[in-house]
Amino acid sequence: MVSFELQQKNFNKLAVKLREGQQKAGEEIFDYFSPKIYSFFMARTSHRETAEDLTQTVFLKLISKISTFNEKTGNFSIWFWQIVRNALTDYYREHKPIFLDNVDMDKKTAHSNSKEAFQDILAKDQVREVLETIKGFSEEEQEIFSLRYVSSLSYKELSFALSKPEGALRVAVHRLSQKIKKAVTKN
Repeated sequence: MVSFELQQKNFNKLAVKLREGQQKAGEEIFDYFSPKIYSFFMARTSHRETAEDLTQTVFLKLISKISTFNEKTGNFSIWFWQIVRNALTDYYREHKPIFLDNVDMDKKTAHSNSKEAFQDILAKDQVREVLETIKGFSEEEQEIFSLRYVSSLSYKELSFALSKPEGALRVAVHRLSQKIKKAVTKN
């Protein structure tokens, strides 16, 4: 497994190659970041098509703004996640929030038996309950939840994405999970 620091240097090199017009570098960036970004947008918007559109928008912005990235003074991951966060902010400025009724979290289209179907329904209800609970939290807590639990960012990646110390984020994530547990067990 590649160390986090080495991975960041590789992203900086890929960004330089993309800026130079090397399409393969853009494909590598897309392959790594797109599932994380899509998950982040899905958690924040609760709408599959919106998450897909926002993910596409981010990569179009990446292509149009890659010339502004300076690998000597910046870190690609921080720079890129700022584009992601700005895209979400722009989206919410232009649109009203979409409610969880539109969430399509079920990846199976058919079930082998009714017990499995019931367990899937129960799991979806629990996920919906957590997501509904998160909606009442601060914007920062929602963002931390989305990046850590939905996009599965490591604490180092989270630190880069939010420009906050890793230790402070560990504490914030712990407090957030305690707050979620408390809120969900109340209901």
